[in-house]
Amino acid sequence: MAIRSIVESDLSGKPDAATQTFGLGDTWYEIDLTPEEQKKLEEALKPYLKVGRKAEKTTPAKKRVVPETTPEERDEIRAWGKKNGYEFAGRGRIPKMIMKAFDEAHGIDRSK
Repeated sequence: MAIRSIVESDLSGKPDAATQTFGLGDTWYEIDLTPEEQKKLEEALKPYLKVGRKAEKTTPAKKRVVPETTPEERDEIRAWGKKNGYEFAGRGRIPKMIMKAFDEAHGIDRSK
């Protein structure tokens, strides 16, 4: 048994439409249009496309927040954490919760 999908135009309800995607501002839209309706959309946009430019994909750079510490400071933080009952691995990244607790206990502000 074969299943046939028919995409209808969102504007006219006519069959044989295809999904078109376009963006305006920060919002992307999808609409199902017949070939004739797609041509009308392209004609309507032609003056803007002619003078416009393609936008580059912009992905916000992830801000990596890693406190600058020396190996000696990290050893001190680890020792302080274990002494104060925190459980964490002896190697690798020191959990943020422990860094924050250490900084608060010692009046350290690393936000600068």
